[in-house]
Amino acid sequence: MKKFVCIIGLIIGQNLSAQIADKVIRNAKIYTSNDDQPFAESIAIKDGKFIYIGNDIDVDQHIDGSTTVEDMGGRVILPGFHDVHMHPLEAGSPNAGGCGLDNQETDPENLGTAIENCALTPNENGWIMASGHSIYTLYDATRDPKDILDDYYPNTPLVVMEETSHSVWLNTKALQELNITATTPDPIGGHIYKNALGEPNGICMDNAGDVALSNALSSTTVIDANNYDGLVNYSLPLLAKNGITSICEGRTYWKRNYHTIWQQIKNDGLLTCRVNLAPWVYPSDVDTTQIPIIQSLYDQGDDLLKISQIKVYADGITINATAALEAPYNDNLGLPFNTGLNYIDEARLTNLITILEQTGFDFHIHAIGDRGVNEAINSIEAARNTNGDLDRRHRITHLEIVTPSDYARLEPLNIIADMQVTGDFTNPGHWHDNDFLIGANRSNNLIPLRSIYDTGAKVTLSSDWDVSSLNPFVGIQNSLTRIPQNLPSIEESIKAYTINGAFVMRQDSVTGSIELGKYADFICINQDVFTIPINQIGSTKVLCTNLAGTEIYRSNLLSTSPVERIHFQISPNPAHDSVIFHIDSDNFETISIYSSNGNLVKQISVIKNESVINIKDLKTGLYFVEIEKSNGRVISSKFLKH
Repeated sequence: MKKFVCIIGLIIGQNLSAQIADKVIRNAKIYTSNDDQPFAESIAIKDGKFIYIGNDIDVDQHIDGSTTVEDMGGRVILPGFHDVHMHPLEAGSPNAGGCGLDNQETDPENLGTAIENCALTPNENGWIMASGHSIYTLYDATRDPKDILDDYYPNTPLVVMEETSHSVWLNTKALQELNITATTPDPIGGHIYKNALGEPNGICMDNAGDVALSNALSSTTVIDANNYDGLVNYSLPLLAKNGITSICEGRTYWKRNYHTIWQQIKNDGLLTCRVNLAPWVYPSDVDTTQIPIIQSLYDQGDDLLKISQIKVYADGITINATAALEAPYNDNLGLPFNTGLNYIDEARLTNLITILEQTGFDFHIHAIGDRGVNEAINSIEAARNTNGDLDRRHRITHLEIVTPSDYARLEPLNIIADMQVTGDFTNPGHWHDNDFLIGANRSNNLIPLRSIYDTGAKVTLSSDWDVSSLNPFVGIQNSLTRIPQNLPSIEESIKAYTINGAFVMRQDSVTGSIELGKYADFICINQDVFTIPINQIGSTKVLCTNLAGTEIYRSNLLSTSPVERIHFQISPNPAHDSVIFHIDSDNFETISIYSSNGNLVKQISVIKNESVINIKDLKTGLYFVEIEKSNGRVISSKFLKH
């Protein structure tokens, strides 16, 4: 009878000579994001960098009495995650009032009551703020949306940010504060909705709403201090808890002093992730004035903080009918245009890239519609034709609707495709939610992740937090389950969150993978994402997070213990009647077997370290096993029934 043992293969150790390590992690399943050595058992760290990656035997040469050694009990270790599109300062700031509305509420009158119930007080700039409603609820209002807010707040400017951040809802006092009247023209990249009498009704779309937010959140000593506190006490700890060690800020509002707040946190020794800031190009500003200011902000920085990217919006978003499309919307939601809008049009974007990439900036371009994506590619190509290849790492983010002929244009221009699939709306089951706006054909293959990956273009996954969850494992799971636009393997999905993100941040030579000489940025997790069904990956928990070898997060679920493995044998007869499981220790409660699509097919309770499950009735195929211990620990494996 042949015995199959589920263990990771040993890797021949690599080392930078037999230096004595500060820290050794051993007895782990380590995925490196390095194709030359994808898996290992042990790592050794000195002065914040990896000096050994290999097996449990050879790592001993790096250990003496001064070395901290941790036995991981067979747990999985991954490189620290990179999230190259998120908004941690905005997400963590208390300046927006903390009044979250229900995006499922369909009666706008109830939203007004909910805001009143928040009992908000004005912020330092004298504005009251709330957020979270659906724009469609306001479209169904039987009176001007501003009048609803006026019932509760007639004398204080009030701005309510819609759930996507691409529109705001204002009361009359806010419209007056902003000098928005019947004769006010639409700003570049925005629209002011007006009623039948030509008066603003309280809804300001895209950049028209940004103007209101800029006033409500303009920099003051108190506003800046709140932003600082939100980052230090909320956002940065939450990033560490989710295994995120490097980020790109989705937009750095330099007029609000965002860049100086980040710098102060670094100066104070409180920065617990690597950060790349992206100064925002203000659509309504004159470029000849703002370009020199942006150029003065460029800072190659160090391995913790850089200002070397630029954030621009090419267009709006599909559900607001403002994403830039080649063909008209089926329903343009009453807007005075029917193919979306541009915050920054192609000619202007070309000029910005051509000038600012010479300074050293890489561009981070928001583009959602097929026209927006096409114009972004055209602009990068035009700058290349003018400047030559400057080794820029420009990226386009979102890419929800993309003309197939544009897929193959990305790789030759070194354009990174940055996509967010964490939100449920990006899953195939929701693709046709937008049919009433853009029709069924354009709704197909929303976010063509696999199609672009197959061209050889570099792909990254990010969250756009706090529009969507910042949990990378939810993004990884969704990237694998969104057939037909799914990544081919979990390894490729992890690379999209690690080494590919490091490439975007120009730090792939120092982090992003577990390799000799790189910073020891890594995480430990509670389950083996390489062996569990892919529809369970999203439930993975981070047990510890390390930045340059320093532990910045540790879960109370992480304790060191001897390795526990599953050994199993399949009965030798042709029918494969049973699987016999041998478990290295006692105190296990249940054995669960799942089909390859994640459905539970067998489960038994166990009280000893050997159990038998009858599998005669199971079809031929791959099955996943989870064995849960009484203390909540889960180990996993898989087997093939012939």
